[in-house]
Amino acid sequence: MSFSRRHSIIQYDYSINNVILQRINQVEDLGFIFTPTLSFAPHIDWIVGKALRSLGFIRRHAGSVMSVRCLLILYTTLVRSIVEYGSVVWSPRTKGDIIRIERVQHRFLNMVSRSLGINHEPHDYKPVLIALNLSTLSERRNMSDIKLLNGLVFGVIDSPDLLSRIGFRIPGITRSRDPYYLAPVSKNYLDDDPLRRAMSLVNSQTS
Repeated sequence: MSFSRRHSIIQYDYSINNVILQRINQVEDLGFIFTPTLSFAPHIDWIVGKALRSLGFIRRHAGSVMSVRCLLILYTTLVRSIVEYGSVVWSPRTKGDIIRIERVQHRFLNMVSRSLGINHEPHDYKPVLIALNLSTLSERRNMSDIKLLNGLVFGVIDSPDLLSRIGFRIPGITRSRDPYYLAPVSKNYLDDDPLRRAMSLVNSQTS
């Protein structure tokens, strides 16, 4: 597999003991699906499908006999963990992917809302979230990003290389109170960098 965002890639056949290695279009490594363009769309497809299958299993075998508390434990353990694993690496940027992932939790909320006797408007699950003391999946991904950044800044995570990539804003004559400096980028996909995304989140909360 060759990684590039160019439309035409110069490909070279690699071989071991005169046997040409087969070229592949995607590979799973450490629980992530990687593609030549480093797009995580296939990974998101995979985790959403896997999470929905797990939720369907819970609904079929335990949905009508277990308490809401037990269902919540099963959901957070067997379903939510699937769509949150390593989210700092692949966190979605497009609105479509964000909605698709959020629908996993919406299906669970819709299932338990009947047991809780909570009436809610279609596609408005905020009353159920409040009742269960849950955050949206998008909010939880943001918290994971900020947790990574804070871990590096306060020395909880020992990684001098990552720490050196954090742009601290030096106080000057500007009125900006942003704690981090984000250098301009020429490509939109560069905003997907985990540290840059985390710094942008923190800046948005302090401005």
